[in-house]
This record gives sequence, C-alpha cells and structure tokens, in this order.
Amino acid sequence: MTINRSINDKPLKRTIGREYAFKFIYKHLLSDFIKEKNQIISDNALFEEAITLFDESYYEEDIEHPDNKIDLQTKTFAKELILGSLRHEEENSELIEKHLATGNLQKVDRMNLAVLLLGTFEILNDKQSSPGIYINEYVNIAKKFCPNDSQGFINSILDKLAKEHDI
Repeated sequence: MTINRSINDKPLKRTIGREYAFKFIYKHLLSDFIKEKNQIISDNALFEEAITLFDESYYEEDIEHPDNKIDLQTKTFAKELILGSLRHEEENSELIEKHLATGNLQKVDRMNLAVLLLGTFEILNDKQSSPGIYINEYVNIAKKFCPNDSQGFINSILDKLAKEHDI
C-alpha cells in the first residue's frame, strides 16, 4: 500500500517534491558536479541559479516524464529538502555509514546515497510524521529510480537510523 497517493493515483505534492529533490541531489553527488554542490550550499544566488538550470531539463517533457510539473509550494518544500540534505551531508553521511555492512560510504551507489541523505535528513528533522512514513516514501523512490535491489537496502538503513535515534 502506498500512503502518499491520492484517490486517482496521482502523486501528492510532497512525493513530487521528494522526487524532485532526489533528482537534484543525485546529480550533485556525481563527480562532475561536486564543485558546484560545494558552492551552492553557502551561496543562495548560486543555489537559485543551479535550480533554474536544473528546471530546464526537469520540465522538458519526454516519453518517460510526460508531466514533469511542480508548483511553487512543492518546489519550496523540495528546495528545503535539498539545502537541508546538502548542508547536513557530512554528519548524516557518518550516521549512514555506521549502518553499512561494508562501513564504506564510497561504495554506495550514488542514487542510493541521494535517497539515504534525503531520508536521513527528513527523519531527523521533520517530526510532523512518523519515521515509517518517511521510510516508505524513500523506499518508493528507490523502487522507482534506483537499482533493482535498492529498496531493501534503503529500508534497512533508514529503519536502523530511526531506531538508533529513538524516533
């Protein structure tokens, strides 16, 4: 059962915002964009410029994404997730790494890492919902965008993190 769906099966705004944030963060975890990522964390003008450039490709319709639209409220939520996740990347990476079987964050697929960073940030910082709701949201993102075996991995790490922090 997917909890963040409306009656006509269109994703709700927060789900859309999380997917938008995932795509942005994934791009900025790639080696070609590390320098830009480090710059946008502390410079709001550069962040807005990066969002504008990202939007150009995000809004472009194609067969797989016929309706990539995001309203202002949803985009504001996504931007909060992006900035929060990137600004807390170092400490949240350490929390994630403690729960990895390999103990090595560098071996984690960048798509999975984007999901984990977002999920960790939201679980630790947004007390409006239970961790299970956030975990479910990020497992669904993993099912949709990440390698086939990702959802169990994402679920396990986020669940351990939530339990560790008594959330």
